[in-house]
Amino acid sequence: MPWKIEEQLKGFSLLKQSLLSKEKDIAEKNRGFFGRKQKFIVFLSVSDGSKRASVYSASANTLEAGIKMVQQLCSKNLKSSERLIARLEAVVSPEAMTLEEFFTLSTKTKKNYLRKGISFDEQFNLAFMEQEVLSNAFILKSTKKTQDVLSLKNINAYAKAHRGFQYPILETHIKQVILFNTIGFFCENDSVEELESGGLNHGRRKLPEADADTVFQVIESSSRFLAGEVKENGAFTYGYFTHFYKEIKWYNMLRHASTIYSMIEAYTLTKSTDLKNSIDRAVEYLIDQGIVLKSHRTYGTAAYVVDEKNDNEIKLGANGVALLALCKYTSVFEDTSYMHVMKALGRGIQSMQEKDGRFVHILYAEDLQVKEAFRIIYYDGEAAFALMRLYELDREESWLRTVVRTFDYFIEHDYWKHHDHWLSYCTNELTKYLPEDKYFQFGLKNVQRKLEFIYHRETTYPTFLELLMAAHHMIEVMKQQGKSYLLEGFPTERVYETIEKRALYQLNGYFFPETAMHMKYPNKIEGAFFIRHHSFRTRIDDIEHYLSGYCHYYMEYLGEESPAGKQKEMILND
Repeated sequence: MPWKIEEQLKGFSLLKQSLLSKEKDIAEKNRGFFGRKQKFIVFLSVSDGSKRASVYSASANTLEAGIKMVQQLCSKNLKSSERLIARLEAVVSPEAMTLEEFFTLSTKTKKNYLRKGISFDEQFNLAFMEQEVLSNAFILKSTKKTQDVLSLKNINAYAKAHRGFQYPILETHIKQVILFNTIGFFCENDSVEELESGGLNHGRRKLPEADADTVFQVIESSSRFLAGEVKENGAFTYGYFTHFYKEIKWYNMLRHASTIYSMIEAYTLTKSTDLKNSIDRAVEYLIDQGIVLKSHRTYGTAAYVVDEKNDNEIKLGANGVALLALCKYTSVFEDTSYMHVMKALGRGIQSMQEKDGRFVHILYAEDLQVKEAFRIIYYDGEAAFALMRLYELDREESWLRTVVRTFDYFIEHDYWKHHDHWLSYCTNELTKYLPEDKYFQFGLKNVQRKLEFIYHRETTYPTFLELLMAAHHMIEVMKQQGKSYLLEGFPTERVYETIEKRALYQLNGYFFPETAMHMKYPNKIEGAFFIRHHSFRTRIDDIEHYLSGYCHYYMEYLGEESPAGKQKEMILND
């Protein structure tokens, strides 16, 4: 039985009035395309949260008439549901271009970053919003051709299932392309949010800043999502390409361990019992399935993370993040059960250090022989940072000596050029005990030459906020220790500006309900994070980096009078 949308969605009247309040603005932005004769193209997207939104479109001479038309179309098909979410939008700033011009533009634009809707005809009968285009892979990056291509298979499958098209769109129908933006609003229950219009923020709710309430919601929901991805045996579901909800059939013990670390960081804020239970299962899986004890001729009993899914490799970085996760577990939960494993992991890391201070990155698990001297820069920072966290717990001087040797190597070989957030984390730990100028200078260089790149970067690359927060922490420590002279010539204010911009901008990689609703199964991904240019990938390590960055931002950057500051004070006083 059909249901009227206004009967199911309490806020639909407000949603309608919100869009009508923009009528003059919409008409003005469309005048260049439609001329004197006004025309309004309206879209209504509706979902119960469990499946991809159905979209209804109409064109009319007035905005109110267009809204009424999509309202009626929706009500003909709407079924009763416990939850209903909706987006109401109108086309603005349409721009016609030839197919050649369109493919040229698309090809030079990063995958899924052409943030505009597409119409294949001037009447907008074959028009699709940006969210429809991208979440259904209308545009394919071709590996065989020099230019992008349109996937008529994906277009028609979507148009039939979610737009009610009775006849397929054929290649002969497409003579030109009209790109457009939309102005619109999102509604759930009686709450209405204005959506960003145009640019790289397009389509998500308008937020003046990444405030404490929003950031806490993001931390709570994304950590809850990770908790739900931990299976009964303690392994994670590794990830999904969320637009079609295709599971990623792969595994990596390094990412398993580093994800645990971020979950424990989140637990310090949320105190969620479900999160703690998932952490416990994931830790047990790491120890039972990932960590192997071996006898080393120099270091005695040493532990290594052996990645069976990846040729039985021993990765320096895996040892590092496994040790980090267990150190964090020990500290937060005041549980020393794993200290013997942690020390053995520390010895495993030490066994991978050369005489000049550098680390070997990959060993064969069978005989501990070197497989690759170097693979990826992150391994060094992960290992050194982990040893510092172990030193914090047991004060064994050999851990500190190992880090000092490797930092001498980092400084001598200008490792700051890699701008690795793990190295910044380690610098902050090292300067707690050895507050020497050379270490602070290294840490400042590690971020300084990357600042402008980060500030202007179009992707939501999540480790950038982690790097910035580590720099912020270092700056505050230097001020407290009377080392402000080291900040002369350093763009401190630009660090703060970049933190605030990135904290807000990275929310473009978060599945708000209005972002998730056009994906295949919105309720399975809502509250998680994604990487847009990797087919909207949601993978455990993607989420962990977003999560860690926001945890640090919430705890260390937001003001004392904010909920974040009060929460921090409460935790510190426990």
